Amino acid sequence: MAVRSYQYRHYPAGSPHYERCIGLSWCSGCRVYTGAMVHVPRTTALTDALASLTSEHRDRLLHNEVRLIEHLDGRTEDDAPTQQ
Repeated sequence: MAVRSYQYRHYPAGSPHYERCIGLSWCSGCRVYTGAMVHVPRTTALTDALASLTSEHRDRLLHNEVRLIEHLDGRTEDDAPTQQ
């Protein structure tokens, strides 16, 4: 089983904390995951895997790591987040 990961910004672009992001990594097979605050430079563009969702659905996922990982894990390999 491959370990998958996803990073997303928690703070808005104007915030002095913009580079503090949430990083998640998980194993699809064993359902073990970890999350941490990670540093991502302002100049690095992150893929928004939730861009196609309604703002309500997106907010629900971003407030529940387990649901977020389940959503991301259910995506096809072509549009799935990759290890970073």
